[in-house]
Amino acid sequence: MTAAAVPFPAPGPWRRWLSTAAWCLALGGMAAVLLLHIESVQTARGIQGGFGFLFQPAGFRISESLLGVTPDDPYWMSIAAGLVNTLTVALAAIPLATALGLGLGLLGLSSHPLAARCAALVIAPLRNTPVLLQLFVWYGLLLRLPDLRQAWSPLPSVLLSNRGLALPAVHGWLPYAAAALAALALGWRARRRWGNAAWYGALAAALAAWALLPAMQVDLPVRRGLGLQGGWQPSIEFAALTIGLVVFHAAYIADIVRASVRAVPVGLVEAGQALGLTPRRVLRLVIAPYAARVALPPYANQCLALVKNSTLAIAIGYQELMAVINTVITQTGLALEGIALAVAVYLALALGLGGGLSAWNARHTRHGPGDTHGARLGDRPLSAAAPDARPWRRRLVSAVLAIALAAAGWALLDWAVLRAVWLGDPAACADAAGACWAAVGENLPLLLFGTMAEADRAPALAACAALLAGVALTLGAGRRLPARVRAALVVALLAAVACALSGWPWGGAAIGPQRWGGLLVTLILAIAALGAAVPLAFALALLRRSGSRAGSLAAAGLIEAARGVPLVTQLLFASFVLPMLLGGGVSKFSMALAALTLHTACLLAEVLRGALQAIPPGQMMAARALGMKPAAAHAYVIWPQARRIAAPAALGVFVGAVKDTSLVSIIGVFDVLGAAKAVVAGTAWRPYHVEVYLAVALLYFAASLVLSRAARRMERVGA
Repeated sequence: MTAAAVPFPAPGPWRRWLSTAAWCLALGGMAAVLLLHIESVQTARGIQGGFGFLFQPAGFRISESLLGVTPDDPYWMSIAAGLVNTLTVALAAIPLATALGLGLGLLGLSSHPLAARCAALVIAPLRNTPVLLQLFVWYGLLLRLPDLRQAWSPLPSVLLSNRGLALPAVHGWLPYAAAALAALALGWRARRRWGNAAWYGALAAALAAWALLPAMQVDLPVRRGLGLQGGWQPSIEFAALTIGLVVFHAAYIADIVRASVRAVPVGLVEAGQALGLTPRRVLRLVIAPYAARVALPPYANQCLALVKNSTLAIAIGYQELMAVINTVITQTGLALEGIALAVAVYLALALGLGGGLSAWNARHTRHGPGDTHGARLGDRPLSAAAPDARPWRRRLVSAVLAIALAAAGWALLDWAVLRAVWLGDPAACADAAGACWAAVGENLPLLLFGTMAEADRAPALAACAALLAGVALTLGAGRRLPARVRAALVVALLAAVACALSGWPWGGAAIGPQRWGGLLVTLILAIAALGAAVPLAFALALLRRSGSRAGSLAAAGLIEAARGVPLVTQLLFASFVLPMLLGGGVSKFSMALAALTLHTACLLAEVLRGALQAIPPGQMMAARALGMKPAAAHAYVIWPQARRIAAPAALGVFVGAVKDTSLVSIIGVFDVLGAAKAVVAGTAWRPYHVEVYLAVALLYFAASLVLSRAARRMERVGA
């Protein structure tokens, strides 16, 4: 037997159990030490821990909730009211985002070039700008609506003003609606066993339930004095949060719809056409069922992301679950208990929603994926599958779209350029009919440098320029230069950043993180978080794929917790708990960096794990047979292949991380978005918040666009 054929001795079972026990003891000991340390810090501050506070009077009011809560009610009722608000936003936003995303996705699939370009023009800005920034824009636009005396009434008894939306309210409808929906669900399920008779019986039962509707009471909103009485009056904060979440996630759902339809095999469509089905029936009976099975898993991820993004209501004053828990922590000082409640609730929501959608996905895919061979609809124009029999209709749609685009483009040009005010004070913009870009120009130092001193701005500007140049070289600028030369230039630029911020060698004062602000914070936060997240993601991916059961479970638990808990909750955890663990003296920048690094690393670890699973096991076996050690085999055989496979998805994570830096303003880090909030907080420039936020959005859009193009270039190189 040759040396290469000698099998490697497998570790005995007692060794595996010993390593598992060691991991469990180590993790349990670390958790116990951390909990004891936090409890000792709370005790030193005179704070008694535990969850007994839940039964004490809250002392604050929930201004808007379907649950009536007063300040005399206990904390658990206030938290329950916040949870109901979160669920209300989710139940309102998910169907609307689905409908809007479906429409945008189908519009992007249109054979009309103008229609597809219109969808792309709508989707691109929504995808590539932070959702928190969009919420601020919607909130400001809704505040510009007319007051209650001049409220819009698009429908009878429907009023829209700067106080929110007023709708008719129906009392006593819930039992009848529940009975009708239950009858319809049971009838649809029984139809497959007992035929259409069961369905007709269920339909009759539902109609009987709805026949009792006259017993319900309809409460209409009515103007009384300076306010409104009656009806359902969701606040302007609720409307801004719902609209922002709907349009943001609709852009992602549109891409899911487009990709799932393009994945339908052409053979299935041709088979439907051969059976004599009309194009509409082919779409309904062939394309839609197959595309729905493909789209369901990513659609479930978007639903979970929408629920997690509802925590951003804390930035606009809507009292959902995280905002209520933040108030509870501020009043009681029980940071660990409050964050534990938030983590438990959001993980339960993620598991419940994800489990339900997974069961639905398993039910609809139990017969297999069907035809997985041959060309897809994305490989050829969709018009080839269903030729247009009415060319005049195509020309008419093209003409209407061209006129609409021309009108929208002219209106935007007139507002943004022709009638815009570029210089001057707020008085110069008061009578202008166009944009007030003077609000950006006059406050540009605040947007770029925050509250940094005048002497610190020149080194900060030099550091920003060096960071941007280093990012450009890393993403592929100067591709004609040798790789070693580009690496040396990146190292030199990083050294220049360190010199600019430390004051060496010219003897200037060092600029610490406490004094950073504006663009410098955003750049350093994004680059440092991504740089620290990459090695941590490698370690988590390897640990989750390791043979140690305890290590794999620990990595899986950390990854799933970071993915299931909103980033806002993680930032608040870092803001409240990290100072207790480290004994105080932790800067807000460091806390934000820790939370962003962990969140990005956990997302990236799943991407790397998927790439590692795509590499055949024979690669490692062949490398070991050649005498390579595991570290060398990973470095020279496994990781180069995994890097090419994971590059597009990894850069997608990087784009999300860059946008996520905008959330650090919630815990008081003065980044670009925080500087923009400071600009519009003043009464002088407050009416021109749209222009300020558009300028910040352009920065994030440019960064996301550059990363997206780099991802597409790497994908083509990998292919």
